[in-house]
Amino acid sequence: MNRSFGNLFCVDLSWWNRQTAWHTSIVVVLMLCVLSLRSDIVLAQDTLPVDDRRSKVFHIGIDHAPHRDAVDRGMRWLSSVQHTDGSWGSGAFRGSVAVTSSVMMAMLSAGNTSESGEYAQHVDRAVEFLIRAVQPSGLVRSDEAASHGPMYGHAFATTVLADLIGECRRKELPNVISRCYALMESSQNEQGGWRYRPERGDADISVTSAMLIALRAVADSGQQVDEQIVRRAVAYIESAQNDDGGFRYQLEAGAAARPRTAAALAAIMASGFSKTSSVDRGLKWLETHPVHLVDSDGYTLYGLSYAAQAYRLRGTDAFDAFRKDIFEPLMHLQKSDGSWSDPSCAEYGTSAAIIVLLMENSPSPLFAR
Repeated sequence: MNRSFGNLFCVDLSWWNRQTAWHTSIVVVLMLCVLSLRSDIVLAQDTLPVDDRRSKVFHIGIDHAPHRDAVDRGMRWLSSVQHTDGSWGSGAFRGSVAVTSSVMMAMLSAGNTSESGEYAQHVDRAVEFLIRAVQPSGLVRSDEAASHGPMYGHAFATTVLADLIGECRRKELPNVISRCYALMESSQNEQGGWRYRPERGDADISVTSAMLIALRAVADSGQQVDEQIVRRAVAYIESAQNDDGGFRYQLEAGAAARPRTAAALAAIMASGFSKTSSVDRGLKWLETHPVHLVDSDGYTLYGLSYAAQAYRLRGTDAFDAFRKDIFEPLMHLQKSDGSWSDPSCAEYGTSAAIIVLLMENSPSPLFAR
């Protein structure tokens, strides 16, 4: 099945493509019913049944991959620098919702959840941090001063929390995701975009792309998403495409750039509502203007993580060509301690690099074609 918004809106989202998860959940519930007859077992009443398909699917594809050692070293470094409150980040990005969410996505990509995997405890502490960061308005924020505003973090947090549905026992998680989505719905501007703050002001391609991917994750989690919000977001992004195929920062005239073009493509391709011509022209531009590891604009790993998503959604041949050009030089940039540098902080750089290396094997429904 094509996992896209286009299909999601034709069915009851609470059942969409979750057959395996529900079958597993039913088995778990039956087992718990039997176990509850034993007087020496106390059942938690505030949890949900989970499955561990992510870990199983991940290890089938990654166990013998040549980049496995680089991923393992990066994961060990990330686990060693998590703060006691469950967050990640350093310097101006210490305790950042955006950085914490990015690290969580890397850990999920490596087959971990809050319930299973080598780094389950780290993921669980991060889930706690993000839930504590949810404001009464539904906005997920901490100290986001270094990132211009909280909406990047909100989009990333919504994405990773929604991606955990079915694999996290926290009963409050569906309600948290619903509140996150309501904030997104109420802050989309008339043009269809978002920017740094949760208000209907101006918009830009980077934040809107992150929001569109978050909407896809919310829909994948089984919650209802308004199709018109998605269509407006896609229309906004496609309106910022230049004649040469690249994407500019805002609707006003401007030059295209590699990272934002990669982000725009990943978002509209994940939506299922993009125009084939927009995708074809955008990918052609990105192929002739690839994100380089030596780029000095400070957005290299950000751009590469989105390019990896776009090429995986495009298909095997496209991703194979991307991997051939990027993986080896990317692994050469890994430091002796297992981290990767980034102008924001090493925690983000390391998580983005791991996401790139694991994109082909990621079990997340976000990257299913």
